[in-house]
Amino acid sequence: MSTTSPPASPLARMHSGRLAAGLLLVLFGVGWLLEVLDVIDFPWDVLLPVALVLVGAALVVASRSGARTGGLIAVGIVLTGVLTIGSAIDFPLGGGVGERREHPTAAAQLRQEYRLGIGQLTLDLTDLPLASIAATERVRVRVGMGQLVVIVPVGPPVRVEARAVLGNVQVFEVQDSGFDAVRVVAPSGTPAIDLVLSVGLGQIEVRRG
Repeated sequence: MSTTSPPASPLARMHSGRLAAGLLLVLFGVGWLLEVLDVIDFPWDVLLPVALVLVGAALVVASRSGARTGGLIAVGIVLTGVLTIGSAIDFPLGGGVGERREHPTAAAQLRQEYRLGIGQLTLDLTDLPLASIAATERVRVRVGMGQLVVIVPVGPPVRVEARAVLGNVQVFEVQDSGFDAVRVVAPSGTPAIDLVLSVGLGQIEVRRG
């Protein structure tokens, strides 16, 4: 005489999904809070694989209990896509998330590299005295996913090399979009600054202000 296991209760069916969702929210919330408070530069490139592992573990538990896994599968697909894009373009997801604005007003404040993992990064150079820079300064600005806006002052020659793996690139009046969108604008004279801009997935805009 065969026996069958009783069906899982609705509470048991939702338990693994809610547990995974709760843990993910806690992880992302803690990371975001630490970024906002400038406590640390949170390692998002580590958090995302950890989140994917949690989703996978929840799927294993759900499959044994007969719980519905549609939501978990969707989250897993999104996380896998984000990690795949980050690996394919050799672009670190570190650098934080959210909206960030950099506005150096002196040559000493200008960094050689700016980066943001996910979100919008604006680099405003309109108050930077480019004439005070002794030689052509190369500045790299990188965004993993999102929007990158660079505002340069009117007048001084600026060289711009902008590339989006997938998205849109607009440098002054020159625009390109799609896969591997690249635009290079080189002045006739010696540039005061050399901008190397990269976006994995998203948009780059360079304008004078």
